[in-house]
Amino acid sequence: MSEKRVALVTGASSGIGMGIALELAGRGYDIAFSYRNNEEGAKAVRARIEAKGAACRFYQVRMEDGDAPAALVDRVHADFGRIDAMVCNAAKDRRFSVLNATAADFAFMTGQLYSGQMLCAGAAARHMIRDGIQGCILFITSVHGQMPTSSDFCYGGMKAAVERSAKSLALELSPYRIRVNCIAPGAINVRHRDDAQLKYPYAEMVPLGRWGVEEDIAHAAAFLLSDEAFYITGDTLRIDGAFALPGMPEGWAQAYPVDRGFVQRAYDEMMKNEEEKGHV
Repeated sequence: MSEKRVALVTGASSGIGMGIALELAGRGYDIAFSYRNNEEGAKAVRARIEAKGAACRFYQVRMEDGDAPAALVDRVHADFGRIDAMVCNAAKDRRFSVLNATAADFAFMTGQLYSGQMLCAGAAARHMIRDGIQGCILFITSVHGQMPTSSDFCYGGMKAAVERSAKSLALELSPYRIRVNCIAPGAINVRHRDDAQLKYPYAEMVPLGRWGVEEDIAHAAAFLLSDEAFYITGDTLRIDGAFALPGMPEGWAQAYPVDRGFVQRAYDEMMKNEEEKGHV
């Protein structure tokens, strides 16, 4: 077994996952990562990782596809010989109202936001235990798991479920010295990096005065995965510039807690569906 540590990061062809993969590569990890559709982005990230002197492979996986998440972990272990850090980041947000949600909506969301994450964690833990590695599992959740809005009952609910499950996993895996933690990002802008975009249009809603960027999450992830954080497990670190703290600046209530446009659109869609079914 190689002595160099290996990190698997799901959903790293862009955004937060990319930031974490690059940060860990710079700290001496070899990197495996998954992507959903963005192959060009994955190739570009691999090139940046390899430029840091790290070995890198990427894999196309949809987290809601049955046993595919566990199979990904097994493939990475076969290719690299070990897994020291499992970063469960891949997630695709889809907003819908409970008035119009379908079984397919729930299957998609629970598959890729919850069961896919747990399958990755379980497969990684099995390899760590067999190899005698005191590894780390890190879930990237969201402030939406802690602060409800009117349009995120499923997305936020799944993120909250991951945080709750992580606490139990931390206890279950503690005899093997495998640590399990979460990072809950909030107000992270991964699409625009210039100062004007970081401050516009809702910077005043973030007490620290700017949007977060992927490096803000990556630095924290690298710490939680490091030996310096060995005594931290079963916890969630919120990284949001105080965005989700109680006592938000004035103006917060203008858009939240009820998005009335979302509620009205959901009602209109429900009535249209009811009319088509002949219930109205």
